Amino acid sequence: MKQIDLFHPRVFNTRDWAEGYYKRNKKNIKNVGKRFAKLLKKSGFMGGTVLDVGCGFGSVAIELAKTFPKSKITGIDLGEPLLEIGRELIKGEKLENQIELLKADAQMLPFENNSFDLVVNTFLLHIVENPIQMLNEIERVAKPEAKILMTDLQRGFLAYFIKKFRTAYTSEEAYRIIKGSNIRNGRLSTGPFWWDYIIS
Repeated sequence: MKQIDLFHPRVFNTRDWAEGYYKRNKKNIKNVGKRFAKLLKKSGFMGGTVLDVGCGFGSVAIELAKTFPKSKITGIDLGEPLLEIGRELIKGEKLENQIELLKADAQMLPFENNSFDLVVNTFLLHIVENPIQMLNEIERVAKPEAKILMTDLQRGFLAYFIKKFRTAYTSEEAYRIIKGSNIRNGRLSTGPFWWDYIIS
């Protein structure tokens, strides 16, 4: 099955789009945060400077903050309404001193080289216009010893039944994009709906 174009905006610039996205995806993305936190604990990660590239409404950042309370987490996204929802959730969890959400472009990260101990990236590779540029930026801002965790939808059998999966890459396509970037070597794994690329 061929990949189709996105049927939603690349950037959620209206509150209606942002709220709809949050309501549809809050449980799944919270679970990604929990899954990432579990993987990181297993790998020996204790905390540090964390960047969430394409943080959306901040659920992954919140789960990481709860698991690693000594971490300082920065989330970036271009969708200001999503960031507003995220800031409300962060305030509700009393994590304002630990998490900061900023409006910024994943393809032009406003940070110095070698700035972060951990970079996470969720459901964004198939959304950005230039995924290789985004991956190059992730590599640039990650410290040499940093951990990097990425996940995205996978265009597999579910694409026959659920439209959004048709907009995603297959795991093989995603891997070719990753290998065409500057990002360091990691391991690719797949689930029924997603693929992960883990550098730990």
